[in-house]
Amino acid sequence: MNVRTIAALLVLAAAGCTVDNNASVRIANTCAPPAPAGGVCTYSATCDSVWMSNLWVDTSYVSLSPDPRDGTLEWPFEFENQREANSDRAGGTNTATAFVTGYKIHYVTLIGPAGTAIPDVKVEDSSRTVEPGGSTVINIPVIPRSVATLLGGGGLLATVRAEIRAIGAYADGQEFETGPYSVVVDIVNGRGIGYGCPAATPSLSACPKLGQSAMTTCE
Repeated sequence: MNVRTIAALLVLAAAGCTVDNNASVRIANTCAPPAPAGGVCTYSATCDSVWMSNLWVDTSYVSLSPDPRDGTLEWPFEFENQREANSDRAGGTNTATAFVTGYKIHYVTLIGPAGTAIPDVKVEDSSRTVEPGGSTVINIPVIPRSVATLLGGGGLLATVRAEIRAIGAYADGQEFETGPYSVVVDIVNGRGIGYGCPAATPSLSACPKLGQSAMTTCE
């Protein structure tokens, strides 16, 4: 690192700026969820396949909670930890292990009536481990309850972009914030896809859940 680079970094620090970080932990892919088996959603450490379309959610279902169609949108994403393992002795702490503990989400309304601006949210979550040099799939609350409540009016049709940053810390306590990862979500209140199963297989299951984009199975 030369003197000019150091000076530039000092200017950024003095200005209170942060640099997008996709070189350590990053959100790598938008997964296609698995088809449920026996009502259970089983995920691999990486996306078995990727989702190619916009996501959708009917946020008017928020009033039905605790019904599974609760108006929120959660979705599986593949996370990668690009740091290499650094434990050099038996039983030593691998400080490159990452723990994702929440998300910062910024919303941009692409299509919709006036007044559909959505405030940024910070969502706390249970710790999710991403091993050094490894991957894991984590369900992210792309449209959490606070946002679903805001958008829960009947008949609302809108399209928003959710820019997601994951936050957390490594095993040595160093905190991280990923660069933004964007997905586009269609709000289709009152026009969500209807579900039904034949009499021979009447039990309906969904991954991640009903009331939003999902893979469904009748069993």
